[in-house]
Amino acid sequence: MAVFYSPYPMKGFRSFLVMITYVAVFLFPFHFIKTKYDYKECIKIIVYSSFLPLLAVSYDIAFPESSTNRNGFRLFSTFSHPNVFAFYLLTVVSVCFYAIKNELFNNEQLFRKQCWMVLLFSLVCILGTKTRSAWAAVALLVLVYGLFKDKKYLVYLAIAAAVALCIPSIQDRVFDLFEGNDPDAFLDDYEQLNSYAWRKIIWANAMIKYWDSPIWGFGTESFTYYSGAFFLIETEVGNGAHNTYVQFLFELGALGFAALIWLLVPTFIRLWRLRNLAGGNIIVFALFLSYCLIHYSDNVFDYLIYNWYFWFFIGAFLAYNKVERANEHKKAVV
Repeated sequence: MAVFYSPYPMKGFRSFLVMITYVAVFLFPFHFIKTKYDYKECIKIIVYSSFLPLLAVSYDIAFPESSTNRNGFRLFSTFSHPNVFAFYLLTVVSVCFYAIKNELFNNEQLFRKQCWMVLLFSLVCILGTKTRSAWAAVALLVLVYGLFKDKKYLVYLAIAAAVALCIPSIQDRVFDLFEGNDPDAFLDDYEQLNSYAWRKIIWANAMIKYWDSPIWGFGTESFTYYSGAFFLIETEVGNGAHNTYVQFLFELGALGFAALIWLLVPTFIRLWRLRNLAGGNIIVFALFLSYCLIHYSDNVFDYLIYNWYFWFFIGAFLAYNKVERANEHKKAVV
């Protein structure tokens, strides 16, 4: 509906079609996962398809000048931006971790070894992307697993964090959050603000504008259109929200925001209920929790490949558990 009153109707319609693909890849596994073997093949597809982008990282390393900006050297492999690569790898790490901890793959030692190699190299690459929200998401993933399944992972997390902070480039990205937080001091040069500081400014200004149309919002893709006027520094091209929750409130109003919550919360609850049914299930719940966290600071729904892989995995996991419940019910009836 919001496409019809969007200031960018064609761009809004394109965004609508992109969102439809996320629904499609989520539903796809429900149509063809009929056995345990089908589900295992889905997991292997995700892991094996990561080989090419992980190999392509060598190009970033060989030609660092093409991967360097004002934030220094950042890995992005075959992706358009380091953030997209980082979030894609978050899904890959979670799938590998899940496969290692799940009993389904106990007899597939080669695949488990491959998962360990992909997992460890992906973690190194996530550090190389310098995407702080991805770092936080990985930390949350390990934290949840440590709290609910294996306490020694809390020790691993603390050690890994301490080692990472010994790397100068990692230190710079973390300590950058404590500098450039005064918008008045940099009124004429918002690039002097750290990325989180200018995000908070644009969110605050968006929420002031939001009250002009709180129920319906201003239409799909309207945030970029209006942000050129209400942001601290006026620009001709505008800025993205870098916060899905703020974006949905602004563009789709209270109704659209309620629809977003209706999408996320039932899935969240379902994954929570499945957390103890099999080894590694808590990892899927933690991944979804991380996904919700990432929406706080990035334009997540714009990251096509990341959402395809993420929703495909979530759909496959839920489809497999649906099949297992049906099989258990048949056995009980017999």
